[in-house]
Amino acid sequence: MLTVLIVEDDEEIRAKALRALASPDIKLASAANGRLGLEQAALLRPDIVICDVDMPEVNGFDVLAALKADEQLASAQVMMLTSLSSRNSIRLGMSLGADDYLTKPFTDAEIIEAVQGLIRRRGRLEVLKGAVVKKAEDSLRGRFAQQIAGEDWSPPESDGPAEQLLPEAAVLFADIRGFTSMAEKLSSQEVASLLAEYFERVCEPVVAHGGQFLKLLGDGLMTVFVPEPGLAAASVRAVRAATEMLALTRGLAAWVTLTFPDARLAPFRVGFGIHCGEVAITQLGVGARKSATPIGDTVNIAARLEGASKELGWDIVASRAVAQQLDDSVTIGATSTITVRGRETPIEVCELRAATDRQRGDMVRRDAAGSVDTVVLHPQALRSRLDGEAITRLRADAREHAGLAARAVKDALGDKLSALRAGALHGPDAPLRLQGFRILRQLGRGGMSSVYLARREEDEELVVLKVLALGDPAGDLRARFMREFSLLSAVRHPNVVRIFNQGFSDDAAYIAMEYFENGDLRSRMTGPMPPREAVRVLLQVVDALAAVHDLGIVHRDLKPENLMVRANADVVLADFGIAKATGGELAAQTTITLLGEMVGSPSYMSPEQIAGAGLTGRSDLYSLGILLYELVMGERPYQGRSVLELLSLHARAALPQLPPHLQALQPVLEGLLAKRPADRFSDAREVAVALRVAARRLEAAAASRDSGQDAS
Repeated sequence: MLTVLIVEDDEEIRAKALRALASPDIKLASAANGRLGLEQAALLRPDIVICDVDMPEVNGFDVLAALKADEQLASAQVMMLTSLSSRNSIRLGMSLGADDYLTKPFTDAEIIEAVQGLIRRRGRLEVLKGAVVKKAEDSLRGRFAQQIAGEDWSPPESDGPAEQLLPEAAVLFADIRGFTSMAEKLSSQEVASLLAEYFERVCEPVVAHGGQFLKLLGDGLMTVFVPEPGLAAASVRAVRAATEMLALTRGLAAWVTLTFPDARLAPFRVGFGIHCGEVAITQLGVGARKSATPIGDTVNIAARLEGASKELGWDIVASRAVAQQLDDSVTIGATSTITVRGRETPIEVCELRAATDRQRGDMVRRDAAGSVDTVVLHPQALRSRLDGEAITRLRADAREHAGLAARAVKDALGDKLSALRAGALHGPDAPLRLQGFRILRQLGRGGMSSVYLARREEDEELVVLKVLALGDPAGDLRARFMREFSLLSAVRHPNVVRIFNQGFSDDAAYIAMEYFENGDLRSRMTGPMPPREAVRVLLQVVDALAAVHDLGIVHRDLKPENLMVRANADVVLADFGIAKATGGELAAQTTITLLGEMVGSPSYMSPEQIAGAGLTGRSDLYSLGILLYELVMGERPYQGRSVLELLSLHARAALPQLPPHLQALQPVLEGLLAKRPADRFSDAREVAVALRVAARRLEAAAASRDSGQDAS
């Protein structure tokens, strides 16, 4: 619905305009003077403002100027309303940004026609803006698709003639390390928030030190420094900007950790590449977004140096040509040579280390915790570049680009996951690589997911990639899927499944986990298991439970299908999709169905889980008791004709009894399957002690039977 605000001090004219424009499709509001009009505008954020010129307190021209200066209100169309018909008045209003002019007195038809004209113009502008934004977003989407597939990305190039040549320029390239991997674990809104915060912080040093042709490229930043009278050399200013940006990003790392604690992101780091030489300037882009853009060999090399920063382990990588121009305030660390694609001759590079606090003097201010709070820019001559209007514009551009890039990176991941869900492993656009994983073949495909065998490029280890349809992007399934990664990333235990990576788009998610060639424990259960083997399996499960319980995690779905078997026959606890962190608020979900699957398995649920009561590690111990019985007896202790009957047996049936030759395990079974949590073992370690005691008794009983048979 369109919102129209009428600002007019004449009550009769104001009422006439309100009556004329009354419509179910328009939300109308009014104000009796300019001051009240601005207050209303701040609250309503109207699409169209009809404003009288001659008003008390704040006149119409001042209202117009205030609206256009406010980034939240600047998009509103403004029609000036006045009895003055002089050309000067109209010219002044148009110069301040008015979209139309209507003189008083006016008829109902005239004001309706004028507003409809603004609406039509607004529609045309939105279509044009949408096309331009889509073009820019498609370009970013292509870049992120390359990164997600593990391919190299190159800065933009142009076949057209250069408009300007800068023979002695320095190019600074900055990029967030592992950005696409971070973005996979955040929502689009969270990605936009992270990028906006990053760009708002780091762009100020760039501008303050004379960076020109500033370009935001997805999560990257490119700028050029050219010689300027009275200022340090271009390379020196590029390095100073980089060191200040580095200080700011180190402070940003703490912000990221505090803002997105559940995502368990890798430490936030930025790499920098700096090279100097000739730079060409040409026009790239489309429509209103077409702008002067640096291109050429110097730009490409700076980008490659930034790309090499991760492999080299350096924050700032500069070419030898840049290092030769620096003064003593910059520390040069390690040196190396790298090969740049497209160049036969290797490039000599060096590590640049940020100046110490003493060397930076007043450039850095620290907060009470000792982290960098503000970069105090100097010399004084540079501060004029950071006037209020420039900063406002810079931040607005950063936020707009952040939203664009966030949508692009999530859409790029969504395209890859959609192709994988469809089994598209062949053809020129097949997603054969995904975030450091090389996909080998499909292992299986169900209604909601596809499973692939892949190889981790980091160490060539085989892994399983599971791609899952999420349905509603805001639904519980995505939260459940990401919770599994968040919980498991804190666990390091040989009997707990290893999760290597995980991410989601709007409608799909993937998880890369340890590959188990031998499948799960259920597939190996063909009847009662020998007691010694059953105890060995149970002790490994108990060790795994102790590790996760120590972190406050309740698995909630312990069963043979979620116990995987390694090649050496060790058992591994897996599938933490419905696990709960007991430190937080527990929402009872035992009867909620997600896409047809009950949260929890009825055959293994504890009585308190069935009742929706608060859960502790003792709830998993109950499921362990069901598993114990099933391993040694070849069947589960409770078997109902319906789910309701089965759940009732868990809550009320008598404890099952083991046969005489397994009586050593009966105390363990009773300590696990007690109906009241308080009557069970206190924790997994106590179970381990009891299992080892039972194992010794079983061995002794078996030895006694063997000796008796020999005697007979």
